[in-house]
Amino acid sequence: MSSRRGFAVSTLILALLTGLAIVALPSPVDALLALAAVAFAAFTARRDERELRIENAPGAPAYTHLAQAVAALSAGVVALDGERNVLVANAAAERILDRPAGSMAGASLVQAVRDHDLARVAREASATPVEVHLSVASRDVIATATPVTLDDVHTVLTIEDVTELRRAQRARSELVANVSHELRTPIAAARALAETLEAGVAEQEARERFHHRLVDEIDRLGAIVQRLLWLARVESGAETFTIAPIDADDLLREATSRISPLAASRDVRIDVLAGASAGAESVLGDRERVLEVLSNLLDNAVRHSPHGGVVRLSATREAGHVRFQVADQGPGIPPADRARVFERFYTGDRARGPGGSGLGLAIARHIVQRLGGRIWIEDRTEPGAVLCFTLPVSTE
Repeated sequence: MSSRRGFAVSTLILALLTGLAIVALPSPVDALLALAAVAFAAFTARRDERELRIENAPGAPAYTHLAQAVAALSAGVVALDGERNVLVANAAAERILDRPAGSMAGASLVQAVRDHDLARVAREASATPVEVHLSVASRDVIATATPVTLDDVHTVLTIEDVTELRRAQRARSELVANVSHELRTPIAAARALAETLEAGVAEQEARERFHHRLVDEIDRLGAIVQRLLWLARVESGAETFTIAPIDADDLLREATSRISPLAASRDVRIDVLAGASAGAESVLGDRERVLEVLSNLLDNAVRHSPHGGVVRLSATREAGHVRFQVADQGPGIPPADRARVFERFYTGDRARGPGGSGLGLAIARHIVQRLGGRIWIEDRTEPGAVLCFTLPVSTE
């Protein structure tokens, strides 16, 4: 590049000297040839100057490719000057910091990112990754500020979003803690019963009673493990579903039949209120999976209804889907708990479906989502709880 610049300067000097020599030429032909030489030299110098300008411009191919590469990074990149003002930020930085690049350019880093911890990382510029929680953007990030010497750029700040990773790690820790808690009780009970039987029980009736309780505790352990494995398969997408049209009224009748023994033992009546608009409707879903969802919701409703109470089950057609609804007359669900009752092992009583494992509503949520619907808790002013979910209407 320097040789080309020198060549351009030399050409301009040569053109100038040639022009000065024209006045000393003896004939018009010689003068014409000299003017042609001047014109050629001037054109060559102008062309080389333009190429130099293009090669050094920010829009030149080398710079364009670099800018495209930085823009495509999943990590945020923010370039800072010596006063730690933002020179440029890529698209990932916009997303992570929840600020448009245009509003950050030219502002100090504190003003641009609105986070003093991140500004401290840039100020120290130790080139060491530091985990920072961005309170305004509500994200967990790993920030690295590296000092550089590149024209106006003095610091390059990279930001990696680890919010989902940290959330997954917390969920895993909670799962391990919850599984340990859930398994501890039946294991302890089974151990105590086994030790009692091993020590010897004189009465035949008592021995049989302890034996049955031991079998029940072992079955409870097996049920928890099986439901956990099944939930893991559903969450990972490994569980296969058989999707077919299902009559909505038939689902209501079958689910009611399954829960009727429990309802009778607790003196609770189940009223099926199939809407006229849904009477002839079919939904798309896996029959056994949908019945499991309905059974979980009905089981919860019956268990939390007062003796002599009524549980109402309905299915009504709404735009493009059928809405299933289970309403009881129990104590209801506090607003603060409504989003959490669908979490696995949630400690609230309403999350505990068949067998009391705390997995029933978590499984119900994943089934409904896999089938293209949604599940939620309806607000209501009267006592009780209303749990709803939707499934797409079959077009067949």
